Amino acid sequence: MVPILILAISVVSLVQFAMSYFRALLIQAGQVPVSDEVRAAARLKRAEISGEDFEALRGVHSLTPGGSSGVGLVAMYYRAMQAVKLIAGAHSGIAAWTKREMANCACYVGVQIDRRLQLSIAQQASM
Repeated sequence: MVPILILAISVVSLVQFAMSYFRALLIQAGQVPVSDEVRAAARLKRAEISGEDFEALRGVHSLTPGGSSGVGLVAMYYRAMQAVKLIAGAHSGIAAWTKREMANCACYVGVQIDRRLQLSIAQQASM
């Protein structure tokens, strides 16, 4: 019984750590500016990226070298935040949090596009 309890506590701790690390990556990406080229490619009109821009950025991401791989977990998290937002309705605190999280997801995809393009340019320059 004790080994099962230790295993359960370890698994819960690992999941908590993984979620904290994942959210830290999203928050960090949300602080990096997305280039004008990526904004133009995704046809973004606003200066600030929001959660509404996620699908447009994900579409551009799928066109970069490497395809659509690398944002599967972010897309799943984005969908989860959409569901939470739908369930929470107009509750201002939860709605504001989900809006921020969805914007971080979109920024993450934009940053990944920038990184892929920079890597592709560097590889072409070295040839």
